[in-house]
Amino acid sequence: MTIEQLHNKLIELNISEDRYYLHGLYGSTDDNDKISLVIKKGKYTIEYEVYHKERGEKDSVNIFFDESEACEWILKKFIDEQSIIKKFNLNT
Repeated sequence: MTIEQLHNKLIELNISEDRYYLHGLYGSTDDNDKISLVIKKGKYTIEYEVYHKERGEKDSVNIFFDESEACEWILKKFIDEQSIIKKFNLNT
């Protein structure tokens, strides 16, 4: 899965674009208070850093070396969240 495919899947799932930041290409224009994915140059290869940022502090940082794995992780996080909301009939 590519970042573009992830974005399209999140749209299909009715996930608001203000809830995610995908390297400045898709989603929100900033990464504050949302699930974020940024592409960085690592020591030996490209890294895909996935995190949640709250009040300027990164939290729950995960590093992936494969774009598809990073995108699948984000997609699963949103799907799991939606399942919990449906189970308890919570509104966000």
